[in-house]
Amino acid sequence: MSKAIIFEVDGTLVDSNVLRARAWQEALARYGRQVRLPRVLAQMALHGDQILSEFLTEEDMPRYADELASFHRALFRECYLPRVKPFHGVPELLRHLRTEGWRIALASTADPDELEHYIELLGVEELIDGRTTDADVNRTRLNEEIPAEAIRLLGLNRTDETLAIAGSPYDVEGAVRLGVRCVGLVCGGFSDEQLVRAGAIGVFGTPEDLLTRYSESPLAAEG
Repeated sequence: MSKAIIFEVDGTLVDSNVLRARAWQEALARYGRQVRLPRVLAQMALHGDQILSEFLTEEDMPRYADELASFHRALFRECYLPRVKPFHGVPELLRHLRTEGWRIALASTADPDELEHYIELLGVEELIDGRTTDADVNRTRLNEEIPAEAIRLLGLNRTDETLAIAGSPYDVEGAVRLGVRCVGLVCGGFSDEQLVRAGAIGVFGTPEDLLTRYSESPLAAEG
C-alpha cells in the first residue's frame, strides 16, 4: 500500500498562526469588537473556520460576517502575508519523507493563491503529490473535509497508511474524526497538552525537530 502524509500548512510548515490571528483582531476592532490576541488564538484552536460565530452575536452574524471575513482576508494578504516565514527544515523533511517512500499532500484552509505563495516560499513544489484548500470543499467542517479531499486526490482510503501532521488542535481533531492518525507540532503556538488532548499520537517542536527525531517518531514506525 502507498504511504501518504497529509500536512496542514498554517502553523505547521509556515509561521502564520499569530499573524492570521492579529489580522482577525484588527478586523474585529474595525467592527467594534475589541478582543485580546490570546482569545483569538484560543478560538482558532477550537473552532478554526467558525471563528466569527464566537465574536459576533446571532443577530450580527448575517449582517456583518461576510463583510468582516472579506475585510480580514484582504487585510491578511496585504499586511500580514508578506511577513509569513517558513519554519526551518521543511524542504529537508519532505525530501527525507520522499526517500522513505511517503507520498505527500498539503491540506490547507488558506485561500488557493495563499497556498501557492507558501509552496513557492518553502521551495517544495517538486516534493508534493497533491494539494487542496477550502475552495475544493463545501465548507461545512473544513478541518475534516480538506484533508479528506487531499486523501481522495492521492487515490487512497483514509486508513491506507495515512498520517496527518498539524500544528493546531482544531486540525488534529479533524484528522482524528476522519480516522487518520495525526502527529502534532507545537510551532503552531499550541502546547503539547492541547495537541495530545485533541488526539495527537506524538508531538514534536518544528519540522526540523521532527526530521532530527525521525527515528523515534510514528513516521519511522510505518517504514
